[in-house]
Order: sequence, then C-alpha cells, then structure tokens
Amino acid sequence: MKRIIIFSISLLICTALFAQFQVGQSLSPFQNVAPETQNQALSAWYGVPQLSFSTGSRIDGFGNRPVYQTLALSAPTGNNTGAAFVINREKAGLTTMLSADFSFLYSLNLAPEKAMKLVFHGTGSFNQMTFNIDDAVVNQYDDPILAGGTMHQPAGNASAGIALVSQNKFYIGLNASQLIPVRYGFMNNVVDNQMKPVIGLQGAYVYSLNENASLQGWAAAGMSNKIFGFQLGADFKYRKIFWVGAGYRNNSSIIFNAGITAQSFSFGYAFAYGMSDAVKNNATYAGVSNAIFIRKIFNEQKAAR
Repeated sequence: MKRIIIFSISLLICTALFAQFQVGQSLSPFQNVAPETQNQALSAWYGVPQLSFSTGSRIDGFGNRPVYQTLALSAPTGNNTGAAFVINREKAGLTTMLSADFSFLYSLNLAPEKAMKLVFHGTGSFNQMTFNIDDAVVNQYDDPILAGGTMHQPAGNASAGIALVSQNKFYIGLNASQLIPVRYGFMNNVVDNQMKPVIGLQGAYVYSLNENASLQGWAAAGMSNKIFGFQLGADFKYRKIFWVGAGYRNNSSIIFNAGITAQSFSFGYAFAYGMSDAVKNNATYAGVSNAIFIRKIFNEQKAAR
C-alpha cells in the first residue's frame, strides 16, 4: 500500500512540475506584455519601476483545474543596476509550488541613442513544495504514511539570465532557472522526478505601422528534462491605449489576449483553447484556460510602452 501511495505522489509531482514548466517557467499566457516574469533581465524592456499581477486557471488532461498566481516587482536602483522580485504560486492536483525569486540586475549600455543595452541577472530563489495528503483518495486509511496530513518541503535554488534590449524595438533573452537539481523529501526513485534546470528563450520585435499603431511579433521556448515547449504570436497595439493579439502553443493550443491601458494601469485578459485530445497526447492544457493581468507603472512618462 505504501508503494502505491508513494508512486502516486511521484506521478502527481511530475504532473505539477510539467504544469509549472508550461506556465511558470517559460510559457506564460502574457509573454507578449510581461516577459520579465520568466527572465528578470527583461524588466529593462520598460526601464521604470513597475508592479504586475497575473492569475489564471485551466482544465488539464487529468480532470484537474490547476491555478497559478504571479506577482512581480522591478525597479532601477542606479544608472546600470536594478532589482526584481517575483512570487509565483502554482497548484496542480494535490501539489502546490510556492516560489520567491530575488534578482539583481546589471546592464551595459551598448547604444544609448537607441536605448540598447545588455542586461544580466542573478537570482536567488526560495521554493516550497506542498503535498496535501488530507485530500488523497486511498483505500486503506490506517496506513502509517498518511499520518501527518499536509507535507511541506522547502528548498533553495538559483537562476541566471541575459537579455539584449532596445526599448520600443526588440528584445531577446536567455534564462536558466532551477540551476540546482532538487529532490524533495517525499520524492523517491520510482520515477525520475528530480526538479531539473529549465532553459528558456524569449524574443520580440516591434514593427511601427504609423505614429499611432504598431505590430509586435513574439516567441518563447523552454526545455526541462527533455520536455520541450514553444509558443509564438503577434499583437496589434494602438497608441499605448489597447492591444489585441493571438498566438500558438506547440501542444495545439490557440492563445488570444487583449488589454487596455488607462493612465499608469494596464489590464489584460488571456484565453487559450486546446485543439488536441489531452489524454491521448499527454498535454497539460485541454479545453480552455483563462487568465487576467494587471500592471501599475510608477513613472509612465518614461515607460517604453
């Protein structure tokens, strides 16, 4: 009985990590407007203090409704330095991952007249994985492994990244997170469930249509433990007042998002529709997913967009 429960825990954790890889590591539903949540070096794309929050839910291929919340704060601290703080929470099935990332940014001005710079970030992370035994469905409730209820396993980690940024024109970034492989206390060797490094790549280019409108093409990709994913899309922006866009994710999902900007606040909504049979194709996303996004810019006159 213990082996069955332990193996079930391992499978659920792998499911949670796969969900985290898609949402929290490299493939955000708001990649087009908030790339800095995946690579803190990309907060230089705006160049001003900002606070953002996003949350969403989806129906996955296992009949669950995973949810996530992300809070991100970034600000310049000097001519060539900056800081960023990101809190992310993801719940899938019986597992919950909570992470807090503290980042230091350093930039090199390559072409000041074009606002082009090379930005580096080093990040320290605190993570806590939680498994809720109280919600587990078992056949033998007197099994000793069930004593103790919810289990919490904290761990430290690190990440680093680099980005080439030209405000209002383009960016390209490379990020490596979870640099320290971690196996939590309630994991075992039944399956390869060690948390391994995640490599992410993000890029975007803005094409000016006229003085009031622009078209942005964007893409992101990530890989972790032989799991690879990518998404790409384009969005139309009008006078920094609103945007509307669409994209494609390689698990056969179509993404739509739109948003408006009112003074120093931006509000966005994202919708994804999965076109494949999730169980047959082992895709985390199935059916639909929804997410909202809120940003506050603290010096909108200098904001890049």
